[in-house]
Amino acid sequence: MPLQLAPLSRRNFLRHAIAGSTALLLARQVARAASRPVDPDAWALLSDTHIAADRKKIAREINLTDHLTAVVADVLAWPTRPAGALIDGDLAFGTGEAGDYATLGELLTPLRGAGMPLTLALGNHDHRERFWAGLGTDRRTVTAVADKQVAIVSSARANWFVLDSLDRTNVTPGVLGTAQLAWLAAALDAHANKPALVMVHHNPSTGGNKNGLTETEALLEVLRPRRHVKAHFFGHSHRWSVERDSSGLHLVNLPATSYPFDKTQPTGWVKANLAAGGLRLELRALDSKHPAHGQVHSIEWRSA
Repeated sequence: MPLQLAPLSRRNFLRHAIAGSTALLLARQVARAASRPVDPDAWALLSDTHIAADRKKIAREINLTDHLTAVVADVLAWPTRPAGALIDGDLAFGTGEAGDYATLGELLTPLRGAGMPLTLALGNHDHRERFWAGLGTDRRTVTAVADKQVAIVSSARANWFVLDSLDRTNVTPGVLGTAQLAWLAAALDAHANKPALVMVHHNPSTGGNKNGLTETEALLEVLRPRRHVKAHFFGHSHRWSVERDSSGLHLVNLPATSYPFDKTQPTGWVKANLAAGGLRLELRALDSKHPAHGQVHSIEWRSA
């Protein structure tokens, strides 16, 4: 399964903060966030953090640590506490070194200290073994899909299905594989009592694009006929968009937390609020003057 980082007690948060050199000035903000009631229908969605071991690392004129730190602070400022955060791959910079993941873990500590569980997926700039090593965890000995990390994150209104499209580290296209697609189909069928939201790092490869998910059509063949699947979330392209295909399935391209490929695109994260018949998505751009900052998409579920 994707590594799921559990919430930390206040004592453990302070120990991690000191050990990881997390600014102690965050302690009060974390305490305030931890004291707020949990909204079981609220989720923080991030993608493409690209954190390097070196906190001073600059990529495309962006300090990667500064961007994630600002996003964490904005999540902590949410009036109610989200049920959790999901980070959709490309966690690390370049080739996914153990030090990258160690720094990532430190930067995410305030969210855990505020009581938020985190689910981390993998992208093409990640590396499985160094991922486990850098975050101080052993490799899972029992997995639903061999050599892949998959998870189901349940909530009252919907289930999140988190997939693993990492094929080879620092090789751009993504691969799910027949075993993972078969697992997904069976898991969706076994959890058809709630809306399903499917997350994978790589964007669909369409219109001649070969840098996204290689089995785009195979994945859509699993998702489209299962009408309880309401939305497909992905990152990888460092773009923000919300679209709907001919079957009524919503396609949500999460913005990068780190940097855009196209400078007109926003960076940041997305506030997601589940409702009885749909989902409210709000873009939280790091540049508050960006024209897309605060943009809201209220989407209605396709019919069952």
